[in-house]
Amino acid sequence: MLDNIYERRTIRDGLYGLSLTIKQDQYFMVYDDISQENAEEVVDNYLINRQDDGRPGDVKIEHDKNQGIVSIQANLHYTGNEKIIYKEQ
Repeated sequence: MLDNIYERRTIRDGLYGLSLTIKQDQYFMVYDDISQENAEEVVDNYLINRQDDGRPGDVKIEHDKNQGIVSIQANLHYTGNEKIIYKEQ
């Protein structure tokens, strides 16, 4: 699923925005429902996969059934980051 995500990034006042768009059939092959926990997991796994050391915050998820997509938005914090050690899954 991580290779089939459309990514869009923005920056505003030093805060980076991340928007991930996933086809709903791809999303539901991995997850059973739309939830905050799943959204955070997708963002974490996506950042690990991209070797991105941003710290996600304000993660939001939306399911647009008409368009057939799942959208996840998050803010990424880079300033003052220490090396992030991700938990094993």
